[in-house]
Amino acid sequence: MSTPLSSYVLTFNSERRLHQVLTAISAVADEIVVIDSGSTDNTLSIAESCGTRVLHRKFDNFRDQRIFAEDSCTHDWVLALDSDEVLSDELQSTIKALKETDFFVPNQAPVDGFSIRYLWYFLGAQVSSFYPVRSPQYIVRLFRRSKISFRGSRIIHEALQLDNAKIFILNEPILHYSCDSIDGLYSKIGLYTKLSAEDMHANGVKATWIKIHIYPWLIWVRFYLLYGGWRDGENGRILGRYVRDTIYLKYLKLRHMSTSK
Repeated sequence: MSTPLSSYVLTFNSERRLHQVLTAISAVADEIVVIDSGSTDNTLSIAESCGTRVLHRKFDNFRDQRIFAEDSCTHDWVLALDSDEVLSDELQSTIKALKETDFFVPNQAPVDGFSIRYLWYFLGAQVSSFYPVRSPQYIVRLFRRSKISFRGSRIIHEALQLDNAKIFILNEPILHYSCDSIDGLYSKIGLYTKLSAEDMHANGVKATWIKIHIYPWLIWVRFYLLYGGWRDGENGRILGRYVRDTIYLKYLKLRHMSTSK
């Protein structure tokens, strides 16, 4: 008997690729929960047309949004996705096969979660890096919520708390179509740098002159030169500037946040 699987998707004005995301999920999940934070486009109508259960939660941070999503799922096994992440055909087939074996992997101890190969796309092309990570990366998105959770994570660049969980790697990828436009790329900066500054301020981090004016260029060197962004042509140059601007703005906001308290 196939093991039931819940999947949740976080949305906010996500009409761009949501139908493609939900269609891929529907091939493997027994339940799809959409957690929406106030969409004003066609997101909700697309979600409803795909037979999902739509819940509403005002956004405060990514960690708490994901915890709410976890708690809203019915089944223990959960597939966690965002509204720009598409399951490849190969990954769909693998997840279907895993469900038939109660997510048992031959010659392995019982598994609590799966770290899935994760490919980043920008302007329709695969890229070598996208701040704050390299591509491809491996990220746990399929897991037992009774064993693994986002509780205890940071509020931005949130990560599952794995503790002593048994994780198995899947090479069949999730395709992350992060941005299809320059406007889409830079629309992320305001929210992400605000949350980063708030997180650093809460943890006592200081915004020094070096962190504001020198550190952004050091991170640019890491992502553009060392991580191979230069191999991505114009897309790499755009993302390199995005890296520099993001680091500069989050420490600038932290500096003014600190002086205004």
